[in-house]
Amino acid sequence: MKIEGAPQVRTGYRKSAASTTPSKTFGQVLEARSQDRYVPSAPQPRTEPEFSLAERTYGCVTVSNAAHAKLKQLAELNAQADYTGMSPDEIYAEIWNRYDEAFDGNMIAIRAYIAGPAEWTVINNQFCDEITRHIYNPAIIAARKEGLELDGRPYTEWTDAEMDALDDSSILKACKTVNNALMKVLGYDGMSFEKREAAIREKYAGKNTTLDFLNMQSELDLSGVLNHKMGKDQVRTYRAMLNNQFERAFNPNYYMIVGHEKSSFMTADQWYRVADQPFDTAQFAAAMKDNLHRVSGHNGWTEDYVKMMEGFFDHFVTGAVDDSLDQLLSGTKE
Repeated sequence: MKIEGAPQVRTGYRKSAASTTPSKTFGQVLEARSQDRYVPSAPQPRTEPEFSLAERTYGCVTVSNAAHAKLKQLAELNAQADYTGMSPDEIYAEIWNRYDEAFDGNMIAIRAYIAGPAEWTVINNQFCDEITRHIYNPAIIAARKEGLELDGRPYTEWTDAEMDALDDSSILKACKTVNNALMKVLGYDGMSFEKREAAIREKYAGKNTTLDFLNMQSELDLSGVLNHKMGKDQVRTYRAMLNNQFERAFNPNYYMIVGHEKSSFMTADQWYRVADQPFDTAQFAAAMKDNLHRVSGHNGWTEDYVKMMEGFFDHFVTGAVDDSLDQLLSGTKE
């Protein structure tokens, strides 16, 4: 399969009439403001000392000046946002579109974070913090309230086991609420996993850049296709092997190349130098298979497991469809 331009997410969700103060998009706010240090589209020239390490470093990840400025702007927008009267789907879409616009349409790859510059983890964390605050936490509270009302007893009369069960069910409902909203943004709500996979394959047919390949893998992951086809354990292996090969191919400071002492995370500059280059899926899959065989003994993987993972590489990396793959999957999914 060849895979090229960044995918377009569905942006049809809008704030309901019940909200009295419509929030602005990232672009609208930038247009309305003067060109100051928070505006990423035209940052003021500065020397390195003028940007302190405290501003540019999030934990162990150093963020580019442009991304740092955008994150600060998005945090301001979040503080000003009014989601009164909006559904979880509408809130998710508005937050998603704001981040997607700010980060050049890369939110699919940023959200899945299979590979890419290290600063994407910081972007993803801030995005998830907003989703947690505005959708996930309210959904848990609503689910717990519903459970208490349906039972009718005061919470003080519940046993520890009943409380734990209520908490678990509330978390599951909140996760489903968030995932359903994501599926609507991606345009896959109401579709079977088979139809989602077919839609993703069609979407990236004939496209062939590094970013396109990463976006395709990210959509396969976010849409649940990989987990449905492989099972949780195999998805973890698959994602790890994808990440390892991306780092080997595009990060000259990867620890497995230069050692831990000299290693560093992939920077934005390193990533964007290769993002629009043509991508060879066959060569990438071959390298993944080679690494798979090198580490299989260390991980205790059986011959059948290795063959199964090779089948996944062929199926999802190169686009080859092998009917014998299904015969290897029985008993492997959790």
